[in-house]
Amino acid sequence: MEPTIIESKKDLLKLSFKEMDQGFINLVKSKLWEDKSTEIAGFKITHPESGELVFTLRTKGKDAKKVWNDTLTSLSKDISKFGIEIKKLK
Repeated sequence: MEPTIIESKKDLLKLSFKEMDQGFINLVKSKLWEDKSTEIAGFKITHPESGELVFTLRTKGKDAKKVWNDTLTSLSKDISKFGIEIKKLK
């Protein structure tokens, strides 16, 4: 699941993932759209048989790597809270 950086500029980040679950990437994409500086957040599958996914994040002036990392940190906290609530149901 480790990404490879294809392109990195202040306001642009392109990452390549091999064998990545689209459900998880859709979750990250949705969370990125909560940041008002997000201009583009999406991915494409290079070929159905390759399993490679290329994710593009473009921001409006904000550091794209920082937005990506902050989003993953926030998402991790949300998932942790969700796990705690699920455990309370037992």
